[in-house]
Amino acid sequence: MTCDLGVMLEITGGVSATTLAFIFPTVCYLKLANREKPWHSKERLPAILCACFGATVMLISLMIGLSKTWSGAGDAKVCV
Repeated sequence: MTCDLGVMLEITGGVSATTLAFIFPTVCYLKLANREKPWHSKERLPAILCACFGATVMLISLMIGLSKTWSGAGDAKVCV
């Protein structure tokens, strides 16, 4: 039993929020967009950059959450 779910919520929220906000919309756009154009075209490059930014933010958020777990900063506190 624990009263502190902060680390778990930080990991879950960081991964799901960045995926829903940055990665899924751009991947859907790239799937629906004109595939005949190269990836570096004016239409597709911003979406690819947005997806890369989202993946970077997701990895950073995940590593921060996991480092709190490994370092003990996110230790569980027992309710009294």
